[in-house]
Amino acid sequence: MRPAVLVAAAILALACCGCGSVPQTHYYVLEPQDLFSTAPSGTGLNIGVETFQVDPLYDQDRIVYRMGQDSAEVGFYAYHRWAAPLSRMLPGVVAAALSGLDGVESIGPVADGRDYDAYFRGRVLAFEEIDTPEGERILVRLLLTLQADDGTELWVEILDREAALTTGEVRDAVERMREALEEGLRAARPGLERALRQARGR
Repeated sequence: MRPAVLVAAAILALACCGCGSVPQTHYYVLEPQDLFSTAPSGTGLNIGVETFQVDPLYDQDRIVYRMGQDSAEVGFYAYHRWAAPLSRMLPGVVAAALSGLDGVESIGPVADGRDYDAYFRGRVLAFEEIDTPEGERILVRLLLTLQADDGTELWVEILDREAALTTGEVRDAVERMREALEEGLRAARPGLERALRQARGR
């Protein structure tokens, strides 16, 4: 063989050997759990949940971890990724967790061509794993608002939840993120229902 051919063959062989050593990439979704009845009440507001805003650190498919509580050092899992953008997965989870609210006829991700009485908006401030010497935790922090169709702000709240992990698995971290989000939304329901009653009486 000519030298150039030998070099090419060697490179090909090394590439083939390396293929088997590449770690498998794992993809994760946040799916609605249908915690409450989604049947329309027949009366109340029709609410559209808009695509979420996501702060730059979390606006990517790689799952974020932080090296210590309140640390400026962060890392990104190379082989553990979101299967879809958080901005598009979160509205479905939020709509399912808030379904069945008193004063709401329907709530769901915004659909083209449909009119809504109010819009639920969210911004992701933190969605991460935190690694400390005492163990791993997750942090979920969202800014949530409800606005009437004329732009009037009806309700605003910062959902802030932390939870310890039982294992060091990323799968566990993702599940705890979803649970923390749903727990925060469940706790927000009474205040949101009060705001809806006031909105209906305007």
